[in-house]
Amino acid sequence: MATVLETTTKVNKAFRALLYEAPGALGTLADGRMYWFGDDGQILDFEPEMAPWVCILGEIGLAEAQALADRLHGGAAWIATHRAQEVC
Repeated sequence: MATVLETTTKVNKAFRALLYEAPGALGTLADGRMYWFGDDGQILDFEPEMAPWVCILGEIGLAEAQALADRLHGGAAWIATHRAQEVC
């Protein structure tokens, strides 16, 4: 039986937001880094200079926050097909 490894990077808090009028989500990681996850697929490091151009709409749930963490690592399908499998 294969051991399923836990994702090491987790999005602690995530919020639906608008950045420069583009919809997406703003997520914070455990180490304090912030990322912008655009609905168009782009992922950006969130810089303090971007803060005046963000409109926070509300916090999103745990499932969507985990989906953002999966996007950060290549997507759920890539993660599932590239896990290290141990042989029984």
